[in-house]
Amino acid sequence: MRILTFILTIFFSLTLSAQKRNRDVVYLKNGSILRGTIVLLEPGRLIKLKTADNNIWVFDQDKIDSIVRPEKIRIPQGKGYFNLTEMGVLVGNSTNYKNAPFTLMNISSWKFENGFSTGIGVGVEFFNETYLPVVADFRYFIRKAGAIPFVSLQGGYSIPLGGTYTQLNLYYLSSSIYRPTPQPTNIDVSARGGWLVNPAIGIQTPLNENLALTFSAGYRMMRQRYGKNDTYKLDVDYNRLSLKVGLLFK
Repeated sequence: MRILTFILTIFFSLTLSAQKRNRDVVYLKNGSILRGTIVLLEPGRLIKLKTADNNIWVFDQDKIDSIVRPEKIRIPQGKGYFNLTEMGVLVGNSTNYKNAPFTLMNISSWKFENGFSTGIGVGVEFFNETYLPVVADFRYFIRKAGAIPFVSLQGGYSIPLGGTYTQLNLYYLSSSIYRPTPQPTNIDVSARGGWLVNPAIGIQTPLNENLALTFSAGYRMMRQRYGKNDTYKLDVDYNRLSLKVGLLFK
């Protein structure tokens, strides 16, 4: 869980940094500087500023030296190419072997005017063996400015990069009937790979006009096949909570 804590720390620290840069700034003639959100502006009379601690400040216009109001960052705008690198963990329950394996993926996508995007992703994941997942990635961005919620769907195939999986064999196959062996036997089976599907929801926070931070939570459904020659086959389901943080480059 240390990896998960590290990922969440990065996301929230960068998000707070981006929010701080996007606040309204009021410079007073007495030298004070206040940052927040202007909730009321009456030219020539007064302004109301809401600060991060939810306090409301009211100032007469003649006490204000200047006001800086940054525009909302829009990323990505309209259609166009973007690249997203995500890392995270696939969280299982405490009885799972490797209950939070690490995942890393790079996605190249094209975004359309209507908010949908489609792309291809390639990555690496570490279960009992190392896998190379290759996926099709589909996303829908709900709006274009500020913090942008999105939904996504990934589907593809995990290719094993070598290694074996030791399985406790309690049965042997004879005439298509499973019968207990006198003693349990450990056998080594080779990884064959398997299909995966990962729906998720998330949020994208802009850092500047060409860079954004993403965070997503989803559910990974994956079935991996193992085998030994043609005499033994084993399917293992990995159903996990996926938690990912990423950097999106426009």
